[in-house]
Amino acid sequence: MRPRPLDADGPRRIADYQLIGVLGEGGQGVVYLGEAPGGGRVAIKVLRSGSAFNSATHRRFLREADTARRVAAFCTAQVLDVGTHHDRPYVVSEYVPGMNLAEAVAADGPRTGHALQRLAVTTLTALAAIHRAGVVHRDFKPSNVILGAEGPVVIDFGIAHTDDHSTAGSGLVGTPAYVAPEQIAGEPPSTASDVFSWACTMAYAATGRLAFDGRTIPALLAAITTAEPELSAVPADLRPLLQACLNKNPAARPSADALLRRLTGDAPASDSGARDSRLPHAGDSGPPRAGDGGLPSAAGSGSSQAATQGAAWAAAQGAAAAEGLTREDPGTPGNRGTLEGPGTVGDPGTVGSDGAVGGPDMLTRPARSRTRRWTLGAAAGLTALVVAAVVVVRTGALGSLTGSNAGAAPFTGTLLYSDDFSDRGNWDGYTFNPAAPDDQRTVHGYEIDRGVYSIFSDKSVPYNGALSPVPGADQGSAVERDVMIGATAEVRDGSQGPAVIGLMCRWDDNVPNGYAFLLGLDGQARILRNAQGTNLDVAPPVRLDPPRIGQKVHLQAACRGSGPATRLTFWVDGRKAIETSDPRPIPDSTLSRVGLTARTPEAGGGVITVSFDDFSVYRSP
Repeated sequence: MRPRPLDADGPRRIADYQLIGVLGEGGQGVVYLGEAPGGGRVAIKVLRSGSAFNSATHRRFLREADTARRVAAFCTAQVLDVGTHHDRPYVVSEYVPGMNLAEAVAADGPRTGHALQRLAVTTLTALAAIHRAGVVHRDFKPSNVILGAEGPVVIDFGIAHTDDHSTAGSGLVGTPAYVAPEQIAGEPPSTASDVFSWACTMAYAATGRLAFDGRTIPALLAAITTAEPELSAVPADLRPLLQACLNKNPAARPSADALLRRLTGDAPASDSGARDSRLPHAGDSGPPRAGDGGLPSAAGSGSSQAATQGAAWAAAQGAAAAEGLTREDPGTPGNRGTLEGPGTVGDPGTVGSDGAVGGPDMLTRPARSRTRRWTLGAAAGLTALVVAAVVVVRTGALGSLTGSNAGAAPFTGTLLYSDDFSDRGNWDGYTFNPAAPDDQRTVHGYEIDRGVYSIFSDKSVPYNGALSPVPGADQGSAVERDVMIGATAEVRDGSQGPAVIGLMCRWDDNVPNGYAFLLGLDGQARILRNAQGTNLDVAPPVRLDPPRIGQKVHLQAACRGSGPATRLTFWVDGRKAIETSDPRPIPDSTLSRVGLTARTPEAGGGVITVSFDDFSVYRSP
């Protein structure tokens, strides 16, 4: 993508960024090539000014930029900065030099052989990571795939893109040749819509022609809605997978994860009884399955998503047992379900197969972009939490807390960061407003009038959370692995059913890896290890008094040590609920963040609003 010269009457600088050229523009925004203050080239997307774009559009622009931060950096252009310049919002992201896929096909012809196979796998890896982060791309197409020197990178999450060939003027988000039938019918974009768009993109890459054609936009949209795709020139090993992705029924399309396992041959044979019926299999009627042409069909295997929750739980617990995970209480090894401090806990936590919220079968995924869910990144991933108060600055010990955190456990160490949320800081999210219309809906954010940071979760946003600005996401930031974190949490009115609140430490949403410290509305406390998106209990859950509506509960967590000496501690209202070591700890990373979370089962049945206050992070001595 070669930049063109700047317009004679156009800007020469946006905030601290010197502009070099124009990379692209559309009805809503302009994308500039710029130079960062410290050197290095960046892409700067700026929303156009004008009466047609009101404050709601501005909020959506910044909100969608924020969702891009949630996606693993290996597969997208990483968002580096967000701000406003002369009342015009802008987003600064990594600049990836190279042609986009549309330009490459036009210049060099269709992709073939191993080049096509690599393109299919790498772009699908990116799309699966985007979906695991809880983000819907909404405009996956050849021009949004940059063929960078280190591999394809997916760009443009609809942040500033509504060009002359789009249908945004009609309310349809996306580019006509690549939108799914349900979007044409007025349904909101979904991960299934992205899969449809990915298949259209791969068909174009393989043939140089559109999967659906029409001389006019109405004819094109009619073809997408009613006609079969033209895939005769697509290689035979890829054709059946694209046909499955281009099903008119979004529920019948395979997920990006299931497709990736099929393409890479990574679906375990033991999953044969739980195969994804949306993918072609050996012995199925219809188009021949993918053969041996480099896109393995993994015949007889299928998506692990089709496995029952009970089977997933049993497998997770079996793995945990094989790893020799133990719960160690000081002085009483193996004593389950007891707390240190005044009082006793109720029944010991039990391992069930009912898919309890927060269990290993519930993947820690952030919310979808349209509703500002978290990254948990990765995000496929979940967040960390913390407890503390600003008044501790004088003493450096949480044991000296007064006021709302008087029940906190004694911590000592160096205060890295604290926030009472009385002012808008650098947390992900804007003004909390989960009941607003969709384009203005914010499911985690500030409530300045209450002095809290609130998070909402239900089946529309089952994995929600936010990461603390300290430790930061900048690769140059100091890595803080040994930390003690804390916050006060208040479950709000209307919360019910299976749901959890909690904290997280050592979180790297590029993987995702990290530890989550969770307390359920049923009183069950647990510590989960998230290793590359797979969750396991590090210790047996314990049963505590359930948090009550409108009553504050103090959550604290500590992550200390490394290797087999990694120690994890979870306090609730100043009493130690779980302390354990992890003999299979997550590997060290260049990122080690902390944060807050709330989540509910993806299948529904739970809803929760929780408000956090008096957040702090300490470096462990």
